[in-house]
Amino acid sequence: MRSNAPRLALWISLTLLAAVPAGAADARYAVPAGDSPSIGPANAPVTIVEFLDYQ
Repeated sequence: MRSNAPRLALWISLTLLAAVPAGAADARYAVPAGDSPSIGPANAPVTIVEFLDYQ
């Protein structure tokens, strides 16, 4: 019979890595999209903003 210990250890480590710090879920920022390029409906429930710095 095989041990489930390695599978359990992996599950625990992935669960801890995916944990959201306290208060992080409450952080919301209003970022005006203006006339920036976008895809999808303007009234989408989620907006993903990508910031890039080309140097």
